Amino acid sequence: MATAYGIHLGNSSGCLAAYTNGAPAVLANDAGDRVTPAIVALNGAEWEIGLPAKSGQPFSKSIIKHNKRLMNCDFNEEDLAFVEASSSCRIQNEEKLVYEFETSETKLYSNPDNITTKMYAKLFTIASHSVTNEDDLKLVLAAPLHWSKTSRERLMKCAELAGFDVLQVISEPAAALLAYNLEESLEDINVLVYRLGGSTCDASIVKASGGFLSIEKNVFRSDLGGKCLTKDLADFIAQEFRQKWKLDPQESKKAMAKLLTHADNCKHVLSTLNSAHVFIESLLDGVDWSQNVSRARFENIISSKISSYIEPAQKVIDSFDGTISKIVVCGGSMKIPKLQSAIASLLPEAEVMSGLSPDEVIAVGCAREAGMMLDLPEFGLTDKNAEIEFLDRDIYLKYLDQTVQLFKEGTPAFTQNSCNIDTGKDIKDISFSLHEKPESEKFAAETFNVESLNKPFTLKATLQQSKIQLEIE
Repeated sequence: MATAYGIHLGNSSGCLAAYTNGAPAVLANDAGDRVTPAIVALNGAEWEIGLPAKSGQPFSKSIIKHNKRLMNCDFNEEDLAFVEASSSCRIQNEEKLVYEFETSETKLYSNPDNITTKMYAKLFTIASHSVTNEDDLKLVLAAPLHWSKTSRERLMKCAELAGFDVLQVISEPAAALLAYNLEESLEDINVLVYRLGGSTCDASIVKASGGFLSIEKNVFRSDLGGKCLTKDLADFIAQEFRQKWKLDPQESKKAMAKLLTHADNCKHVLSTLNSAHVFIESLLDGVDWSQNVSRARFENIISSKISSYIEPAQKVIDSFDGTISKIVVCGGSMKIPKLQSAIASLLPEAEVMSGLSPDEVIAVGCAREAGMMLDLPEFGLTDKNAEIEFLDRDIYLKYLDQTVQLFKEGTPAFTQNSCNIDTGKDIKDISFSLHEKPESEKFAAETFNVESLNKPFTLKATLQQSKIQLEIE
């Protein structure tokens, strides 16, 4: 017996969901949090993962943050500089990329794959505690849309080393639609998926058609993320502290590290409450700081940044010709109500899907995909990754004086369509012809003898990879 799980491991946090009793549900970690910080630290000689790595005295540890950026095989110098500036461990990038973790007790070397495996191992422990027997832990992962096949395979290998049995790696936009069951729509729909994480942002338009999801447009930005808003809030608190005590926290790296941690926590509290209390013990020169921050104040602080955050979404909307009927927001930073309303205002007629917490959406979608895969016992689980061809044009069927659209552009291979044909009693043979346009020349034709058939009869058409097969039933 196997249990299905879904994981989204981002630059800033990771989320684990399980598929049980026909529905996905997010699992809390040992601290009771539904989201685990994607931070690994060496504290003395002990490894810390998640909240323990994030909390405590940051300068007593050797810390790595935003490790996911360097899991991309196509990372650039900008990614490397960003990770190095965010972390307190050294990064060597000569023949191979190596992290140097150094504390007062020891010095250890690691790499992005090992760090990712440690984070998956943390989530594996949470998953294994949720089952009562020795089940196989089947997993579906989400990866950024722009990642290559090699990068996705790296991610899969790390999860397998942590103990999971990985079924599939799907794209983050696809997982977002799966979380809300949008692929089950009876009509073709276009969905705007806007993801804003801690350090990256992307906007995609995904088409759901007959159970298939296809990415129509995508814009990715590596310079936009919730960290910018956290920095603005930390600068505001530093200014308030400076005005009262005539001491400047921005002159102390240690003080600003404390401020950024508390500002990040404050930002998340203000996503659900109208005010948050910030208390920082010994912020600078032994002086404690206590302050209440209202949501209105926070929204005023970040108001100048809103236009830059909606720019990727506006760009992808402007480049798309069709009608967008739904919006899915995901990523931890999209919990901020002002950002949600700003994205919604771009498409006033579209429905904003809001039943799930944005930082849990992608993990829930992955869990649902894993559950559906386990519900298909007739297929081998090792054959889930396959390339599927889609029709690149409309196909029309002509017979007698009738013209019908048999298949539309974007239809996947091996799709079947049936037409009920009613003819007069005196017709013995009937010819069917296929056309790319109703008025164009036929590119295929077939004639059937229907004299002995009951009227009306059914014509079944099967779209194969290289031809269309017609049968009379």
